[in-house]
Amino acid sequence: MMKQILAAWVLAVGLAVPGSGWAMPTPPAVARIAKQAIGAVVEVQSIDPVKRPHGGHGNLHGAATPPRPAGLGGLVVPPRAEQALGTGFFIDPSGYLVTNHHVIAGASRVTVTLGDGRVFAARRVGVDKQADLAVLKIDVGHPVPYLKFGHSSGLALGDWVVAIGNPFGLGTSVSAGVVSALHRDIGAKPFDDYIQTDAAINRGNSGGPLLDARGRVIGVNSAIYSPSGGSVGIGFAIPASMVKPVAAQLIAHGAMRRGWLGVRIEHVSAAMQAAWHLRDHDGVVVAGVVSGGPAQGVLRPGDVLMAVDGHRLRGTHSFQVAVGEHVVEQKLALRLRRDGAMRDVSVTIGALARKQGAAKPVVTSLQVKRVAALGVQVRAVPSAVAVVRVVKDGPGAKAGLRKGNRIEAVGADFVTTPEALRKALVGRRTVSLLVDGGGDGGPVWLAVRLAPAPPKAKPKP
Repeated sequence: MMKQILAAWVLAVGLAVPGSGWAMPTPPAVARIAKQAIGAVVEVQSIDPVKRPHGGHGNLHGAATPPRPAGLGGLVVPPRAEQALGTGFFIDPSGYLVTNHHVIAGASRVTVTLGDGRVFAARRVGVDKQADLAVLKIDVGHPVPYLKFGHSSGLALGDWVVAIGNPFGLGTSVSAGVVSALHRDIGAKPFDDYIQTDAAINRGNSGGPLLDARGRVIGVNSAIYSPSGGSVGIGFAIPASMVKPVAAQLIAHGAMRRGWLGVRIEHVSAAMQAAWHLRDHDGVVVAGVVSGGPAQGVLRPGDVLMAVDGHRLRGTHSFQVAVGEHVVEQKLALRLRRDGAMRDVSVTIGALARKQGAAKPVVTSLQVKRVAALGVQVRAVPSAVAVVRVVKDGPGAKAGLRKGNRIEAVGADFVTTPEALRKALVGRRTVSLLVDGGGDGGPVWLAVRLAPAPPKAKPKP
């Protein structure tokens, strides 16, 4: 009995003492990381003069100063100014630094305060509003300490991180935590792909670095979720995979030369997954390829894009972010599924022409064509075929086709012209049509039993 008790006790001790495979990751030496990085972190102050509201004397949050009383020698008191305090960090010894665009947006003057208290006027090098990033430059007269970028794509949930910033204008502060989530889309910008962390981030931390355990920048602290206005352990940082190319482009060109592939993409629906025997809903479907665009001749409708540069795609937003991290003339390595087989291709990102006024819809053809097998009349529109008329009690009407629907695919074959639609129906009795009804529900699949083909006319003797 004693041996059994002793054995049970030894087993319990063995379970309680973690082995090397179960050891908790050791927290990083935060003091060492902070000591190495603090010299490269600065306070960013932006000044935006505010005009006095008409008919009023303003308020306590940056509005205009009330007029001075008469009899003061004609002196005019300068208006008060909106003052925004944020954070930035050097990425180059010559004085280039990164911060958030929203920290300096609308400012007439921007100053940078170093850790030793010296203040410098900052020159705006360039901004990227879509990514909420900005690059500034100050001339110190000597090389400055700077931070190096890490690899945010290698982060995992639970990894230790350190945030440095200027919360509430109190001065440089350090906090530590872990990566709480990855690839957060909070609906703020088109390229949202935030790192979520529980490291304390407050107002004023915007533009400051989020560092990994080796002291490398893996993000720029940019937003918090907070009902109270203070830190509740939900902070968001722009990943270095976005920050690094944007900063390089702003320094080189003064703007982010973000390009395009010239494709229309859609989510992989449950119906698509079943029809094409896909293992999951990951990836995106190429629904159309722009004529003359970068992807023409490389991609085609019906391709399922699975990965960009080795990173698996989760849906259309992740594809948009992956493309947004690259610039004009860069090549994208794409892994795709076509006709049941995996392929690797590359596409060079093209320049997207600047918009001149409101974009006009492009119509491929105004000519209406009859598709007897469906009992409809259609015309070509970008990346689809639009239903112009539906014959009452015809095959299309019985399946649920309505005027205004867009037929995008017949089974796995995407169609963009009436001729392609007719060809896809030849020799079939029933088909599945991918139809976009134009509502918020997105494309749906309709099963259609086709009308039999009319008998061929016999040649006259």
